[in-house]
Amino acid sequence: MGWMKIVALLKLCNTPATIYSPFPLFAISLFLISRKEFLIYDIPIMFAGIVVSWLLAFPSNLWNHCNDLKEDKAAGKKTILTQDASMQKKALFIAVLLYACSMLFVNYLSNEFKRPIYLYASIWIIFTWWYSDNLILKKVIGFRLKDHYLGEFIAYSIAMPMYTVSIWLVYSDLNLKGIIITAAVFVFSISALLLKDLKDISGDKKAGLKTFGVIFRPSQLVRYSSYLMVLYYLILLNLFTLNPGILIIIIPFIYFLKNTFIHMYKKDWTLELGDFPALKGIGNSIYASFIFIGLSALF
Repeated sequence: MGWMKIVALLKLCNTPATIYSPFPLFAISLFLISRKEFLIYDIPIMFAGIVVSWLLAFPSNLWNHCNDLKEDKAAGKKTILTQDASMQKKALFIAVLLYACSMLFVNYLSNEFKRPIYLYASIWIIFTWWYSDNLILKKVIGFRLKDHYLGEFIAYSIAMPMYTVSIWLVYSDLNLKGIIITAAVFVFSISALLLKDLKDISGDKKAGLKTFGVIFRPSQLVRYSSYLMVLYYLILLNLFTLNPGILIIIIPFIYFLKNTFIHMYKKDWTLELGDFPALKGIGNSIYASFIFIGLSALF
């Protein structure tokens, strides 16, 4: 396996790029908000949480690409897997290996910190595997979660909170602060899910999938995604009594309201080609909010 092919496979582990990977913004922010004070001795713990975030995210991304070959080829996507058939079995092996490594590492940390990290990580693995699996489970039970919007909703509703708690437990016991963060992540994850398939509606229809983008009108998805983003910020503001510095997230909240919510509300949520910057504002707001969540711990 040449170096260029290895790099191409690693790129798929981080595709799409998110607050989880390749830069572990999410894990770093959770680390900072979980600490009462930052000590140099805590740096190895921070890196342990980063490794957990990568070991859980990388295989789920790669496994998803391995199982979406048919759809990716139909959509004309150019990846190492669609262009080089010899890499497909290798990618499957690497995805399974990464899943196994994640379980080994979280089991080690669970014993080290005396917290049930392995339990939440296991649930994440089960649902991200089932969400994408076109090769094994679908042949046995006849469907995969990704093929229907209800399955997508179930997968995101369970997997994303489990991912959050898995990382949080590396840093701290599951306290009120961790529960609020987990609830907020659940809400913004569903918000992102509603918009996730808008760019692939025609491809999903051809593939016979019943995703949110296929079943619901774009205006409906944008509206409810925006409502959920407002709820996301309102949930985070509940951290005020535990950490007054959290008020700094009002900055990305105002950015979202101005650039996305008010803009789309004035248009009665009708989505047009020129509205891409408004939708991109949701992603920018999420990135900024987690930067500010981390910074709030310093106040």
